[in-house]
Amino acid sequence: MTQFRITYDGPALATHQMDARELAPALMAMADLLDCSVRALHADRAKAQINVKGSFKTGSFSVDFTTSVSFMQAAKDIFVGDGVTAIANATAVLTALGFAAKAGYSGVAQVLQWLRGRRITDVQMTEEGRVRLHADKDTVVVDYPVLVLLRDIPVRQAFDRTLAPLDRDGIDTFAAGDDSSFAVIVREHERRFFCAPTADDELLLEDTCRMAFSIVSLAFKEDNKWRLSDGNHTISARISDERFHSSVDANESSFSKGDVLICEVKVTQWHTPNGAKTDYEVTRVIEHRRAACQISLPGMQRISNRVEANSL
Repeated sequence: MTQFRITYDGPALATHQMDARELAPALMAMADLLDCSVRALHADRAKAQINVKGSFKTGSFSVDFTTSVSFMQAAKDIFVGDGVTAIANATAVLTALGFAAKAGYSGVAQVLQWLRGRRITDVQMTEEGRVRLHADKDTVVVDYPVLVLLRDIPVRQAFDRTLAPLDRDGIDTFAAGDDSSFAVIVREHERRFFCAPTADDELLLEDTCRMAFSIVSLAFKEDNKWRLSDGNHTISARISDERFHSSVDANESSFSKGDVLICEVKVTQWHTPNGAKTDYEVTRVIEHRRAACQISLPGMQRISNRVEANSL
């Protein structure tokens, strides 16, 4: 049996207690995640066995699991050999999910954090038999089983449900690993990266354009969306411009009513079972125009330039 631990943390768990109505579905989701992963990788040739080890760890809220992969005898003889290899395959499943640490290795969890909600734009096989994933201009190389799990909808849905406690106020961290270290840590602001896609989602449009917005409401917490208005509609937009965020964090930028942001905006539209869905991402804040405090008059720029020159 292979042992691993999951941990939830946050102010709501300061007493090391967790609502059973939230814990039970999360534990079931973890069992489903491992079961679906084994099914995706081995079909009906193998079956996962997942047990809660017994003791709940204090300090945040941690639960120990043990898991193994039991193979049908015929499949075991052909595919995995002896029992030691079968146990190693349980570790391999956890590693592919990103729950077991392996130097320089990206599992499903690490790839989803790397994607940050972006879609994979291309997949290529390397000469070594690994897989290179492309998202925009970025690439990451993973083992083929990781790609299999990334594409499997039941796996992604179970992973989504495992992180559902992060949707509750006061629970802001999920971690998985063993007694010595965490292989993956998912923070509250990364929760949306793990939302499960549906088989029916279809990309309709992806375009980048320049738009002007007035600010309706600000969101200074990392990855929270700003509410912006184009004069006719109010939208929620994620601002991914790191230079702009750095300026805000350093108090180099301040905002007041009537300010306008000139932005480069990535607009993505999807077709979902519930209809069209639109996502806005401000990739670059080109200009921050402050609200006018003076009346503009023809010729004022020439006068301002002359006054400035005389003062030198």
